Formats: sequence, C-alpha cells, structure tokens
Amino acid sequence: MDDAGLTGQALVQQGAIHAVSFLLKSGCSEATATDMLASLREQAQFIRDEAARRGLHELFPADQTEFL
Repeated sequence: MDDAGLTGQALVQQGAIHAVSFLLKSGCSEATATDMLASLREQAQFIRDEAARRGLHELFPADQTEFL
C-alpha cells in the first residue's frame, strides 16, 4: 500500500471508530443513526461532485448502504 493509500485507510478507520463510539456514547437510536447517515451521505455527494468537477475518477459512484 502506498503512502496515499495508507493515509486514506487511516482516515476511513478513524471516521468509523468515531462514528461507532459516538453511537455507543449517545445511545444508538434509529433517529441518531439516521441523522448521522444523512450527514455522511450529504458529504459523500459533495466529494463526488468535487471529484467530478476536478475530472477525477470516483471510486464509489453511489453510497454503499444497506439501509436507505
């Protein structure tokens, strides 16, 4: 794995750790999880739009969700 890949994986892992720890601390209600998912999906779309604007290839053209 190159340096950029390692950095990307570190960011992904810390984001997941933060999200799960927040849910455990706050109580994992459906409303809390739904709000968090909506926020994440909004930011993911922003990243896709920015990547397209820059002419970059997007790894995930759609969100990888089990729950909509």
